[in-house]
Formats: sequence, C-alpha cells, structure tokens
Amino acid sequence: MWILFIFQILVLLILYVLSKDKYIAIRETREVKESSIHTILPITLFILDLLKYRYSSRYDKRVIKTLAGLHGKNYTDIHMRLYFGNKLGLMIGTVVILTFLGAAAQTADIGYILFTLCAPVLVFYICDKDLDNKLKKKYELIRADFPDMISKLVLLVNAGMTINRAWEKICSETKKKSPLYQELKITYLQIQGGKPEVEAYEEFARRCRVREITKFVTLIIQNLKKGSDDMVPLLRLQAEECWELRKMRARQLGEEASAKLIIPMMIMFVGILIIVVLPAVLQLSSL
Repeated sequence: MWILFIFQILVLLILYVLSKDKYIAIRETREVKESSIHTILPITLFILDLLKYRYSSRYDKRVIKTLAGLHGKNYTDIHMRLYFGNKLGLMIGTVVILTFLGAAAQTADIGYILFTLCAPVLVFYICDKDLDNKLKKKYELIRADFPDMISKLVLLVNAGMTINRAWEKICSETKKKSPLYQELKITYLQIQGGKPEVEAYEEFARRCRVREITKFVTLIIQNLKKGSDDMVPLLRLQAEECWELRKMRARQLGEEASAKLIIPMMIMFVGILIIVVLPAVLQLSSL
C-alpha cells in the first residue's frame, strides 16, 4: 500500500508541475479561492483537458442546467468546469487519503481495496446530491422572501412610483444578500445598462423559476404593454396569496420536522426502557 500511495503522490506532483501555470483566470475567481481544494484544482482541470472531456453527455447537460439555475447562464462554462474539477479533486483526494490510511494501518485485504475503489463513486453521488440541494434551497429562499418583496413593491407603486422606480428603491435600500434580492439587483442593472424592461423581467422570471414570480412578472409585462388601472389591486391580491402560501409552507415544514423527530424519540424511549428494566431483569435472574 505504501508503494501505491507514493506512486499516487508522485503522479500528482508531476501533474501539478505541468498545470501550476495554467488556468490563472479561473483560479482568481472567488469560488476557487473559497474552495477547500483550490490547490488541486489546476491538476483536475488539466486532467479533464488532457482527456478532452466535452461535457456533452445527457448527464453533463443535466448538471449544466442545474448550474445555470444556481448561478445564471452568463458564466455557465466557468461554473461547469469548476464543478467537474472540484468533483474530480474530491474523488482523487478520497482515494489518496484512503490509500494512506490503509498503508498506515497495514491493511491490504480485498475488502478495503474494494471500499477504496467504491468510495469515489459515493463522492460522485454526494456532489450531485449537494448541487441539487443547493438549487432547491435557492428556490425555497426565493419563495420565502417573495411575499415581503411584493408587499414593498405594492406600497411603493400605490404611493405613485413606477414599477422601475419602485424596483430601484427596493434594490438600493435592501441590504439582505438573499438569492431573490441578488436577482432583483441583476435585473435592475440590466435595465440600467439599456436592456428593454420586458426582456429583463422575463429573464428574471426564468432565472427564479418560481410559479409566483412568473405570475408576478406576467402582470407587470401586461401593464407595460397595455396599461391597466387594475395592476395595483391585482398585485395586492397576489401579495396576500403569497403570504398565505408562505404560512402553509411553514406549517408543512413544521409537520415534516415533527415526523422526523419520531424515530429519535423512539430510540430514546427504548434506551430509557432498557435503563429502567434491565436492572430489574438482572436482579430477578440472580435470584
């Protein structure tokens, strides 16, 4: 096992020497600097380029779609390479660490070798599951913040502001760095940069992928195209609906949390029962 571990380290060192001066632009991004495996990332990107990986399979397209939903479509290529590089780095790191532990423990049986070979598959699955959970969490946070945001917008529009001006005020006065407000700021900057309002709002709805926001954007676009005095009452009605949906979601999460507590409570009950009953059983058996 020590020979295998030393061989792995030598291969990684050679790959590091070959790749250390590459991918400088990617390595300077915030995501890479915050990554726990940023040192090994040039190696994994170099391996992917060496293999001429095309990111074109059905699985790759699904991952790219998830990354686009999480980070937006503007820098999908960079996020895609970072994700696959990080995943490959974690898989390689897992194999190297398990090889070292096996060598240190002088374990070379077939069971441990199979476990070492299967561990990267588990890491592969966990990375994808974590990515899906991040996207799901983003949409949940957007849904949670939307009732508050639309209520603010209704108040400002009702006070005489245009949608664009109310949007700007919400973006400038809100310090919260949640996914929804980040998307709001992106949309505002796009409009300020000259993008048509209708197109910017449509992209906002596509990025958020939340039914309530799609309905909200539809109302705004209809007002911009046709003009209507009913927009404020309709937005106020939607705000009330969103608050009710938020309350229902909170109750649902509470019920799910209660259901998850049943098994731990049963385990605690069994433990207490054993503590109480076992001494009596032992005492009776000794008679």
